[in-house]
Amino acid sequence: MKIYSNVSIKELNTFRVDVNTDLLIFLENDKDFFSKDIYKYIKKNSYLIVGGGSNILFTKDYKGSILLVKNGGKKIINEDKDSIEIEVAAGENWDSFVKWSVDNNLIGLQNLALIPGTVGATPIQNVGAYNTEVKDFITEVKIVNLTNEREEILTNRECNFKYRDSIFKHKLKNNIIVKSVTFRVPKYKGHMEKRYLEYSGIKEKIKDEDITPLSLYWAIVNIRNEKLPKIEEYGSCGSTFKNPVISLREYNSLLSKYPQLPKYDTNNVDLVKIPAAYILEKLGWKNRREGSVGTWIHHPLIVTNYGGANGDDILLFIREIQKDFKSNTGIDLECEINII
Repeated sequence: MKIYSNVSIKELNTFRVDVNTDLLIFLENDKDFFSKDIYKYIKKNSYLIVGGGSNILFTKDYKGSILLVKNGGKKIINEDKDSIEIEVAAGENWDSFVKWSVDNNLIGLQNLALIPGTVGATPIQNVGAYNTEVKDFITEVKIVNLTNEREEILTNRECNFKYRDSIFKHKLKNNIIVKSVTFRVPKYKGHMEKRYLEYSGIKEKIKDEDITPLSLYWAIVNIRNEKLPKIEEYGSCGSTFKNPVISLREYNSLLSKYPQLPKYDTNNVDLVKIPAAYILEKLGWKNRREGSVGTWIHHPLIVTNYGGANGDDILLFIREIQKDFKSNTGIDLECEINII
C-alpha cells in the first residue's frame, strides 16, 4: 500500500485547486482495503475518500488522510440472451467502462458517456445525463464498512437512489468505501428506446439508419465536447448545480417571469424538474468571468477554474450564483459537488 505525506493533490481533483493533504493513501487491491494501517490512520484523524476527484471543491489544505481508490478490473457475473451482469472495480474510469459496454454491443450506458470520475462514484451521486440515470443499471454495490471493517453488499433498493442522491450521501456518508459496483446491462438487438434519443441535439448528430449504441455514444461525446470544458485543459467538476425539483404551483408562478421555461416530469405527478441553466442564462451567468473563475462559455451550470484560482475564489463565485438565483426565483440552487 502506497502512503505519501504532505503531498499536493492538485492533479487529483478536477477543479485543479492546489492544496496539500497530510496523508495520501492509495487503495489498489483487496489487501489494501482491509489493511490495519488504514484503520489506524482514520481513527486518529479525519479522512476523505476520493475516486476521480471530479465532484470535490477543496477550499483549503486537507488536515487528515485522503484514501484514493485505485483498484481496477471487471468480471462478468452472469450472462443470458438478453443482458450481461458485470462487476466493475470502483477505481475503474467511468467513461472507459461505458466505451467497453458499447464496444460489446450493450445498450443503456451510452448516454452517460464522458462523465468524469470513477465507477465507484457513480452510485454515490446517482449520476445521470441525457434522460438516463445509472441507478437503472445497478444491481448491487459492494462496500467496505469502516465502522466494523467488513465487506458488505447493498442491493439497488437498499441504495435508496433518488435524483443525484443515494444512501451514500446521508446515512453511510464517510462510513464506507465503495469497492465495486455490479451492473446489469441489456444486449442491443436492433431496438433503441425512444428516451435515449429525446434529448435536444442528439438526433441531429446521427442518421436514423445509423443509430446503434456505439454511434449514440459518439454523438453524446461530441455534444459534451461542444458544450463542456475539457478537464485536461480547464478546472471543472462538470455541472456544479442540481436542476431544481419544484411543485407545479412554483413552476406556474415562474412562468410569469420566464414564459418559455421548460419542465420535465418526475416520478411524482405534483413535482417537475426545471433546467437551472435556462434561468441562469437569462440572468446573464453564461460565460461570465470574475478573475480566474467563471462559468463556461457554453454552459452556465459549469463553474470553471480558468487557471490559478483557489478554492475560496471558486466558492465565492458559486455563492454569488446561488444568491442571484434565489433572489430571482425564490428557489434554492443546490450544489452537486462536495465542498471541503
